[in-house]
Amino acid sequence: MEKTKTSKKALRSLISESMQEAIGKLDLPKSGKKIDKLISKSSKRLATVFADRIKRETKKRQKVEKSLTYVEDVLKGKKKDKKGKKEKHEKHAAAEN
Repeated sequence: MEKTKTSKKALRSLISESMQEAIGKLDLPKSGKKIDKLISKSSKRLATVFADRIKRETKKRQKVEKSLTYVEDVLKGKKKDKKGKKEKHEKHAAAEN
């Protein structure tokens, strides 16, 4: 499993830069403080949403990979049997005697 983590700060700067670039290509007057502040706020929100989405997707992927390895182990016969309370109690009682 890959351990890649994307920070909100990196996402925010990436989104902000791309928004600035896209707006710069349009035939609009030069952006001022208000527009820069608005872009900053919106890029923060978008970065938060994307970070949460990335986290969910990685969790789903890890869960699927874990279940696949479990299924492979069961098919190969490497499954560890879970011991019930009775078996544990019997084993413990036999060890004491």
